[in-house]
Parts: sequence; C-alpha cells; structure tokens
Amino acid sequence: MPKLVSLEALGREAARLWRELTPGSVVWLTGELGSGKTTFVQAVAKAAGAESARSPSFALVHEYHSPHGVLVHADCYRLREPAEALDLDLIALQRRARLLLIEWPERAGAYAPPPDAHIVLSHAHLPDRRVLERVA
Repeated sequence: MPKLVSLEALGREAARLWRELTPGSVVWLTGELGSGKTTFVQAVAKAAGAESARSPSFALVHEYHSPHGVLVHADCYRLREPAEALDLDLIALQRRARLLLIEWPERAGAYAPPPDAHIVLSHAHLPDRRVLERVA
C-alpha cells in the first residue's frame, strides 16, 4: 500500500530494508526522475555504515564498502536497450554484493536479476514528501 513519507522517513525505510534483507539480495528502485531513488540508495549506504553514495553520472555502477559487505548501486537509466545491461553483468554484481540496488531495472529487461524487494517512489504534492510503495 502506498504511503506518503518525509525524506527523513524515507531514510528510515531504507535502513529497515538494509537490516531485513539477506546477503545477495536485489532491490529494484523504480519511479519518475527526481522521485528519490538515489536518495533512497544514499540512505541505505548510511544505514550500512558505508561511504556516502553519490548519484551516478558517467559510471552506471558504483560500489560502496561497508563493514558488512559491498553495497552495489547500478543505474540503468541511460541504457538504450536491455541488451546493453549485459555489459553491466548484474548477476555477477549480485554474487559479490551484500546488497544490489538497481535503479530503472525495467531498462535492463530480462538481464536484471529478480528483486527480493521492489520499491516504487513517486512525487507527492509537497516538495519534501514522497509516495513510497513496496510492491515486493
């Protein structure tokens, strides 16, 4: 069920997700541009005790080391077709990661590993709020 959350509550949701998922888990993050997907990744990195996550610009994959293992963040937004995801080798990243977070997984098509959690974010009528829904 969708819920309206503050950016602070978004961080708490990310921390809860980090604690509950087992090593090797995959999280899909979907939603409109600017809806908070990267903010969610940054909150997961903070909860994991990892270095600060940054928004992917030229590199589509970033790795953040934490005391609990590697957090891998893949952003598939710039993929023009799903076959380009083969170069990312998301399955290999999943095997190495404590947690693999994939933004825009729909752009990777069948090359994106199935999610253990799927978070959908969207804009709300207030600028400091987001609509968050966990669909898986």
